[in-house]
Amino acid sequence: MTRLLPLVGLLAAAPALLSAQELVTTPADVLGQPAPMTSQVALTFGAAVTTRFNTSDGFDHQDNELELAAEAAYEGLHFGLSLTSLYDDPTDEFEYEFALGYGDSFANGVEWDLTYAVIGLNDSAGTDEELTAAIVSAVGPATDLGLAIILDPESGKSDQEVAFEHALDNRWSLVGLVGNSDRDDNLYAEVGVNYAINDDLVLEVLYEDTNDGDGLLGFTLGYEFGS
Repeated sequence: MTRLLPLVGLLAAAPALLSAQELVTTPADVLGQPAPMTSQVALTFGAAVTTRFNTSDGFDHQDNELELAAEAAYEGLHFGLSLTSLYDDPTDEFEYEFALGYGDSFANGVEWDLTYAVIGLNDSAGTDEELTAAIVSAVGPATDLGLAIILDPESGKSDQEVAFEHALDNRWSLVGLVGNSDRDDNLYAEVGVNYAINDDLVLEVLYEDTNDGDGLLGFTLGYEFGS
């Protein structure tokens, strides 16, 4: 499963999100906020620890993951870097992602973001590219809805995603996502709950599944801080 909407990722419930595929992870900040429109450079840093279990195979442990991320934003322009550890990989220790994008709001309050990302591995040669276009809009006093298209410029294939966040109160929120991947030739979905322990610390429980793979239940603890 390709996971690309930051809202359904770790820092979805935090007051200030990193642009992120999982933290900065695909840096179109879809159901979060576009990069801050500020005359000063805003710096944000984050770390996340995740463990996942295979719900289709006796709830066996699937993997552990550590992610570190940083983002700089200035007047809608944002640049992000994330490093994500790989579990029991015989060749590589981590995946890296560089992302450059721009986000703003329309007059009616609908937010948009366009981000280009380069993704690679620390030892293996070659990189992948992604171009993500996303919009997000409030569809109620406590609910945001986001749409994203993630394009592989080399193959011309894309993923299409719809995601939502519904705030239950000032700490709890429900998140969900459904997507179609032309790149992987499958359908995928996620549903979960986020709990903001405080302004910087977030706990997420997320179930992920595809129509051609096993279901995964993940538990993530993330910390984010910055100016």
